Amino acid sequence: MDTTITTGWWMCTGCGVEAELPVGATAGCEVPCPDCAEAMTESWRWEAVAA
Repeated sequence: MDTTITTGWWMCTGCGVEAELPVGATAGCEVPCPDCAEAMTESWRWEAVAA
């Protein structure tokens, strides 16, 4: 069973915009909001479908 987490759900602390982003691209990085440039925080992660 593959339980690799591949996608995170992020929310902006400034304007409330939500975005689904790849975990590998965002790990260890501060993610700016595309609308207002405030920092986004990871709310939860999607898990990959079990193979």
